[in-house]
Amino acid sequence: MDRNEIDKLLFIKKGDEMKEHRDPYVDYCLEQYRIYLHVFNSTSDRSQKSNEFFLGLNAAIIGILGYVETKSLPHGNTIFTLIPFVGISISYSWYKIINSYSQLNRAKFKVIHALEQKLPIALFETEWNILGKGLDKKKYHSFSKIERNIPITFIILYFIILATIILG
Repeated sequence: MDRNEIDKLLFIKKGDEMKEHRDPYVDYCLEQYRIYLHVFNSTSDRSQKSNEFFLGLNAAIIGILGYVETKSLPHGNTIFTLIPFVGISISYSWYKIINSYSQLNRAKFKVIHALEQKLPIALFETEWNILGKGLDKKKYHSFSKIERNIPITFIILYFIILATIILG
């Protein structure tokens, strides 16, 4: 994408539409835009904290499995068999939460793009166009699609552990 194409996308309003004086409506929209970007960032922070929580929880479950395996605990075999089911359930919930945050972010970007149509500049719309609108994998890979691989990996690991217990 060349400079003129980027400028055409970035600066939505040109010429007569751009006024020398401050337009109160544009000021109002800019304030709404600023607030909404703060909310968007807060949502991204919550998503990251959720991922950290579930990763830590799964690490603890794997640690418990290792502990139970090395100790001769009463009902150890039962505990060792049940723990992977807990891990699968937690990892599936994590996967669903990642999907929910992905849907929420998609909706938020639609709102941001719509609001940018009222502003003299379209930062996120321009960025999205430069990234090929998510259609060109050489330019952009969706974070949520990558994130989903982590709980899937844990689910596979728990199924391998269960298969080892059942077949072993």
